[in-house]
Amino acid sequence: MFDGWWTQLYQGSPQGKGTHSWQYGGKGDLFLTLDGAKLGLWQGLYVTAHGEFLYGEDANALGNRVLLPADTALGLPRLGGKDQDFSIVVTQAFNERVSASFGKFNMLDVLAKTPLLGGGGTDTFQNIALAAPISGVTLPYLLGANVTVKTDPVTWTAFVYDPRNAQNDDVLRNPFSDGVTGMLTATVPYQLCGLNGFFGAKAINSDQTKTDLADIPFLILPPESQRFVGTKQGSWYLGTSFQQYLVQNPDNPQQGWGLFGQFGMSDGNPNPIAWSALLGVGGTSFISGREQDRWGIGSFRYSLSSDLRDGLKTTGVDLRDEQGIEAFYNLAVTPWFSVTGDLQVVQPVLDGAQTAVTASMRAKIRF
Repeated sequence: MFDGWWTQLYQGSPQGKGTHSWQYGGKGDLFLTLDGAKLGLWQGLYVTAHGEFLYGEDANALGNRVLLPADTALGLPRLGGKDQDFSIVVTQAFNERVSASFGKFNMLDVLAKTPLLGGGGTDTFQNIALAAPISGVTLPYLLGANVTVKTDPVTWTAFVYDPRNAQNDDVLRNPFSDGVTGMLTATVPYQLCGLNGFFGAKAINSDQTKTDLADIPFLILPPESQRFVGTKQGSWYLGTSFQQYLVQNPDNPQQGWGLFGQFGMSDGNPNPIAWSALLGVGGTSFISGREQDRWGIGSFRYSLSSDLRDGLKTTGVDLRDEQGIEAFYNLAVTPWFSVTGDLQVVQPVLDGAQTAVTASMRAKIRF
């Protein structure tokens, strides 16, 4: 099965520091899914591949002092140094309850499947804080393997992966040479007054060695003094999430809208993100006859490590929590063509920086 879409974005920052010029760029996504049984191999085997490429400019380098990318669609894979990438995952479903997958994972594809929040930056929210919430120990592209087991009522997933960005060719040549990260997630679906919802929990632990954030000030000293910069091995992250429909179509459970939220915390060193939280409302349109439209309003807050803040403060850089709000409406002009208006208002991480406003128009064609 082939699938693909072309997303175009026109965006700019009418308020805040930096340039106020408008940027145009686009992204192409191509998907291929192979069914092993239909190819004459065996039942339960699936191979999924995702190729993506970018062109043009984005709104992630406007000089407005924000830390978190305002444009996820054009930020990935570009933030990893490339304008194109290719991911492939092999999955074997042993029965209806147990499956295993391995390969190079594009984590946006996983997040895009979340009913109310998902979209991967091309359908719903654009700011990475909402489109692909950051934990500090899970990167957008991962090389690894996972096993999913569905019990009653919990779905468990155990994931082992290389802690480095899988866009790095050395990850493919020398996997796990810099450590290993393990993640365990549990998802519990439930119904409240006949409306679907779920609660999720996540625990991540990594043994990768990174820079000790408490030694950040030494990095600006002459090279002979940088020998004082230490390292720390190991990092952990704990997170919870929920979604709850408030309105749901009984004939089509995928149509409706409701609340979603997420909270996470970490060791704070070497993980630069101490804690983060997001809360919002959204889903398919509340307007009669516009069930293919999507909308959402979300807020977020990310707090950096106190060790990182204290270290940078000695160099004259004062940091604060970065927080913001984003709203969008995705109008389905046809089943294969949609147009989205998006507005973001963000208090940048740099203390004293002017509030940044980012506006965008997004058009997506599905082939």
